[in-house]
Amino acid sequence: MPYSDPKFPVVNNDPSVDDCVKSLRTRDYAVLAGLTASSWGYGYVVGKPVRSATASTAAAIGFTFASLVVLQDARSRLMGYKENEKEVKTYGVCKIQPSLKGVEKDPRFPHKTGLASPEIKPPLEWKNYN
Repeated sequence: MPYSDPKFPVVNNDPSVDDCVKSLRTRDYAVLAGLTASSWGYGYVVGKPVRSATASTAAAIGFTFASLVVLQDARSRLMGYKENEKEVKTYGVCKIQPSLKGVEKDPRFPHKTGLASPEIKPPLEWKNYN
């Protein structure tokens, strides 16, 4: 995930895999089935001598890829980096929301603010490093 403030409300600031699986949408299941089926078809077309074994292996690889893509999409929605209107209605918003930094008023004296608020990327504590 990028170190920038999310553009949508944060539902869960640190979602687990279980939280992501619980918040899957119908579109996510369609992506999972479609990528798995298309990779099986690709394995069947390409694997000339042993078509069924190649197709099954390609389907397993496609299912793994599809599950990682779907989990990444669900995690982005829960963390507020993608549109999450359904998740906000279902689960509500997180107590800790990022605070947006103000823009410097005077352009003659620029101030580096960065893209992330302290809630998203906390500052380093140098006390522990001796």
